[in-house]
Amino acid sequence: MYAGHIGFGLGAYSFRKTIPLWLLLIAAQIPDWLDAGYCISGIDRGPYGMYSHGLIPVATAALLVGALAFALTHDATAALIVALVVLSHWGLDYFTGIKPTWPGGPVVGMNLYARPVVDVILETATILAGWLLYRRTLPESVRNSRWTYATLISLCALQILAGVAFALSIGGHAKC
Repeated sequence: MYAGHIGFGLGAYSFRKTIPLWLLLIAAQIPDWLDAGYCISGIDRGPYGMYSHGLIPVATAALLVGALAFALTHDATAALIVALVVLSHWGLDYFTGIKPTWPGGPVVGMNLYARPVVDVILETATILAGWLLYRRTLPESVRNSRWTYATLISLCALQILAGVAFALSIGGHAKC
């Protein structure tokens, strides 16, 4: 899941508008950013991305980003929401990919990346649900603006492009 994580972060904003939106969007993507950082740096990511997408690194990231949220907002509920957004990454990726659990543990997932049409439908639904929740937080004057809808269309287009890129890389066994 790529843009679907952003949709989830947008939706989480509707539960606590005092959380900086940028923090929720980063929280939603932390494991992918960590994975990309490992890849760019040439650092081993572990089997199936264990060091970025395993339950232990995701839980650790949730604690750290949740603590950052608490430091910024002094709001325990906001910190919990941010931590849950980080944790949601693993759960959402369960549907789209194959993810590690813990060292020596099982590798699990539905691997919908192997079914690109189903994957796009699921991820687009996630984006739409998050966007609809987020849209409710906007002032009436901008809820139906072209920029609000452009956000939705851009996220869906980004997801489709990511899906196509991923589908093409499966055959080529892309390194990153």
